[in-house]
Amino acid sequence: MQPQPPPHQDRWFLKPSRYGLTLANGVTSVRVVLVPFIALALLSGRFDDAFWMMLVAGASDAVDGYIARTFGHKSLVGAYLDPMADKLLIVTIFAVLTYEGHLPAWMMVLVVGRDVAIVATVAVFTRMKKVDFRMQPLFISKLTTFAQIALVLATVADLAFSLDWGDLRVALLWTTAAVTVASWVAYFFEGLRAVKAAEAKPAN
Repeated sequence: MQPQPPPHQDRWFLKPSRYGLTLANGVTSVRVVLVPFIALALLSGRFDDAFWMMLVAGASDAVDGYIARTFGHKSLVGAYLDPMADKLLIVTIFAVLTYEGHLPAWMMVLVVGRDVAIVATVAVFTRMKKVDFRMQPLFISKLTTFAQIALVLATVADLAFSLDWGDLRVALLWTTAAVTVASWVAYFFEGLRAVKAAEAKPAN
């Protein structure tokens, strides 16, 4: 018998998905690209343009997740890029709306402080207990993101279309503040639970 040739192996550069160049990540990148344009529209008072771009950014968040799950485009790059794009978008919009006086400064502090507090909580627990753990996203965290997006969308829509949503914006403001604080508390107790679970494991 003639020896069989070794199976053909594509070069790494012929498989762009290996280093994160997937369709899902491309859609996620749209969100990143839109951030400065949304900020400029808000700063120049073009709230209607900012509103529609925010809707496109929100749609890209749903589409990239669907593509990643349906077509197997999940990647390490996407795992970091997607939440970073979300956070960059939300924090930028909050910052501009706060700078323009459309949202109170304490809300901006709360939004940023919550993320810093969660990272610090994980870092402190890991250092104190010498335990390397990763906490999974909690439902309250998704609820917080939803509330924050609803608040900025309602604020920009009210500014763009004169909807007289003053009472709704106040209600969303306090709801967002409450779930933002609750999410940090939830992560704090999740951190304690993770540390206790790690300590309870028998040593190898």
